[in-house]
Amino acid sequence: MTVFLFFALMASLVLIYRTTVFFGKATTVNTAPIALENSYLFASPLQAKADNLEMIRVTVFLLDGRGLGVANQNVTLVVPTAVNIKDINAISDDTGKAVFDLSTSVPNQYSISAKVGSKELPQKARVRFY
Repeated sequence: MTVFLFFALMASLVLIYRTTVFFGKATTVNTAPIALENSYLFASPLQAKADNLEMIRVTVFLLDGRGLGVANQNVTLVVPTAVNIKDINAISDDTGKAVFDLSTSVPNQYSISAKVGSKELPQKARVRFY
């Protein structure tokens, strides 16, 4: 009886190992249309020094009508010319996330928005460089 249980346990472990190694995790890419009213952006921190060294990170999430991320979309930020943009990941990933870093040498409060193609997200973020 003990030998049987041992072999059953070993067979189960082999089956689990083969399933995990050979088949891996199931993934899909959402190709649904972007719902601009569900998509959003936020900045963190909301303020930084205007020395072209401190950065404010802007993260954009592109979501469909069900709130799921939409991948492989080129996102651009709409910022005043005084603000420098560093693209960290301008193409949305599987969760719909695109990431940018902002800096400037001109102290001011700025309104930031995001676009996908010619469509602009209705939400905006306000950041301050001092």
